[in-house]
Amino acid sequence: MGFEELAHELEKHSEAEGRKIVGAAEKAAEKSVEAANEKAAESLRAAKKEAAEFAEQESAERLTSAKLEAKKIVDEARDDSVEEALAQVWVQFKSDSLKKPAYSALFSRLLKEGMSELGRSEAVAYVRDEDRQLVSGMKIARVPSEYSGGLILESADGKVRVNKTLEEEFACKREALRKEIYARLF
Repeated sequence: MGFEELAHELEKHSEAEGRKIVGAAEKAAEKSVEAANEKAAESLRAAKKEAAEFAEQESAERLTSAKLEAKKIVDEARDDSVEEALAQVWVQFKSDSLKKPAYSALFSRLLKEGMSELGRSEAVAYVRDEDRQLVSGMKIARVPSEYSGGLILESADGKVRVNKTLEEEFACKREALRKEIYARLF
């Protein structure tokens, strides 16, 4: 074998070896591309799944928020209805209480209860001008104008006060009335 044959043989062998290396490199590149494509597809699937879960969670949160807001609105409407009904009951209570024959009896009862609560035999009675004749033998003063009827009793030394006005009587029954109105309306 001569030098040329050896060179030719080496060239052939080099070309064959180069083709093998190129083929192996192409296969490795194809595998890398396939792996990268699979990894990209997996990342895409994971991103889509995460986006779907996020959208579902966001939707659930918004639905819950909307339900809470709706419940709040309904509760406020119910409370408003109850308050309107209570205002109507107050007007009727005041009207019924201030009727002449019934009012005298109510006033006497409030005076008796107030004196009992005060625990003293002498007191100052704060009353409306039109109720002065219903109180006898007591010091009398004018009840503040925000009270529509009844009286406020105060010990002679001014240390103890008992409120027996119509407003106070109604306020004492307000919660029970509120519950009853709520039960009847809803």
